[in-house]
Amino acid sequence: MSTPIQISSAGASVDAGDAVHNGRGARPIEGLGRAGLTIVAVASLILSLNQTSQSMVALPIADWLLRFGDALATNAVIGVAILLAAVWARHRHPEPGPSQYATASVAVTLAAFLAWIVLVLWDSGGTLDREQEGWSLAGEMVQIAANLVRYAVVGIAITGAWLYTCTEGDHAAAIAQCAVDSARMDEQTAEARLQMLEAQIEPHFLFNTLAHVRRLYATDRVAGARMLGNLKTYLAVALPQLRATDSTLGRELDHAKAYLEIQQIRMGRRLAYAIEVADALRGARLPPLMLLTLVENAIKHGLTPVPAGGRIDIRARVDAGGLWVEVADTGGGFTRSGGGGAGLANIRARLAAQFGTEASLSLALNSPCGVVATISLPYMPVAARARPS
Repeated sequence: MSTPIQISSAGASVDAGDAVHNGRGARPIEGLGRAGLTIVAVASLILSLNQTSQSMVALPIADWLLRFGDALATNAVIGVAILLAAVWARHRHPEPGPSQYATASVAVTLAAFLAWIVLVLWDSGGTLDREQEGWSLAGEMVQIAANLVRYAVVGIAITGAWLYTCTEGDHAAAIAQCAVDSARMDEQTAEARLQMLEAQIEPHFLFNTLAHVRRLYATDRVAGARMLGNLKTYLAVALPQLRATDSTLGRELDHAKAYLEIQQIRMGRRLAYAIEVADALRGARLPPLMLLTLVENAIKHGLTPVPAGGRIDIRARVDAGGLWVEVADTGGGFTRSGGGGAGLANIRARLAAQFGTEASLSLALNSPCGVVATISLPYMPVAARARPS
């Protein structure tokens, strides 16, 4: 349930290295990401068009394309240097604040200027074009100062856009992590409630069963002994699961059968049941107590209100990679079935916490009467699930 998540927000893909919680442990180069490179590409394109816009009219298209390509390459190299400096600054100061902004501003300004100087030296062969007519140190210093200011502004703009994108990604990742933590807490709460219910073993059910055993021993010792044996079987299945958070269909069927045997002695001819499940499916994963809750609901809210009682059928099948478990009764149906909402809501919450949208609980009318409750979840044999990947 708690696997790591990488978040991609719309319009800004943020790498795992961009997350704030990685802090100083992440390598700076991991923070580039598609978002930063996209910002650099857009900024380089805009700057290059601005620098060559006048030449677009004055020069032939081929000459302008060469000049535009040269400007685009220069601005792209400087932009990447700016982005690397911004990533380094954010790596040094992961938390947004004055320290991060000051460090980033100084780092990107120096990176942009140094990158421009390197490109100029490369392009001029290290001479700074001193051999050209009219060259002067004062004029070169003015040009250097102008480019320093220009690229400082460009660097701060690129860094601001990139930091904003990273902050949005961090917020999205934090929200997603909160959702994951909330789902995990819901699952743990549901499992704690399950263990509490299992530990209680329905005290009123036990007291009623023991009272029936006592009464039967006074009138029908054979029936009393059979009920006591069924109660023993029920407890033998239930007690080992006190701390279990998972179970199998076979174990839950044994649990439900022992419960039905007890109820059948109590209700007599008013209760009939059948279990139609292939042996091959008994090892399928099924969270504990869900099947028993549906059987209890069927008896308490389906058959008990009907004077003639009815029948309960438990079926299971595999279809399209999913396990379908049905509990059908021939009781009063939706119109006469009251209550049971808490148990069904608990099943739905636990299915959602463990399987998300891949599992569900549905209710439908049975034919000719009654209700069919169906649990659907991914089919996963326990032996296969335990095998290391």
